[in-house]
Amino acid sequence: LYLCRATTMTADQEHLKCGTYAKDKNGCTIHFVRTIVLKEIILGELNKMVAFVKDNEDEFVQMAMDNSVQKQSSELSKSRKKLKESEKRIAELDRLFTRLYEDNVSGKISDERFSIMSAGYEDEQKKLRATVAELTDFIETAEQKSADVTAFISVVQKYERITELTPEIMHELIEKIVVHAPDKSSGHRTQQMDIYYRFDVAVSTAVADSMKYDKKRKVA
Repeated sequence: LYLCRATTMTADQEHLKCGTYAKDKNGCTIHFVRTIVLKEIILGELNKMVAFVKDNEDEFVQMAMDNSVQKQSSELSKSRKKLKESEKRIAELDRLFTRLYEDNVSGKISDERFSIMSAGYEDEQKKLRATVAELTDFIETAEQKSADVTAFISVVQKYERITELTPEIMHELIEKIVVHAPDKSSGHRTQQMDIYYRFDVAVSTAVADSMKYDKKRKVA
């Protein structure tokens, strides 16, 4: 979306238009959202998030972790142990292969026996290296996700209640905002907005209802 602002526009008329539609008429629909409405939605969702994290930190951590990581996070220590064992066995197989080669050269074992045993060692090493790569990837992903969630929580803890959107707040807490095309099937205009928080820890979905906003504007 890109901002549409002019000296002839009131604060209530200032809005953001779909940039994709402006470039490619088939790429999206022509839709917009009033800046004042978007700010109101964002403020409301941010304060909900701040309150939830402060009151339910443990629950938030569980929700924020990716399902795959969350499911296996209890096995993280087991994975680390298995990784060490696998790396140790790979080193041991290297030593065994060296000894096997020396025994073959000295004539202690036949070429046929050497071929069979070395093939077995190499096959086991290949499987172990695949296991090591998989375990390393899992451990790094789990540790990074945990660090990301902790970082997000530490930022949230700085705020009690957000009353104004600033570039700093937006940068610290929000990754992106997706504004959907409006839906008029109910007889009035509603518009879904998805707020993606930093580090991919959560997504908030809110719906702007034009009937509700217009009523509020008239009262004001």
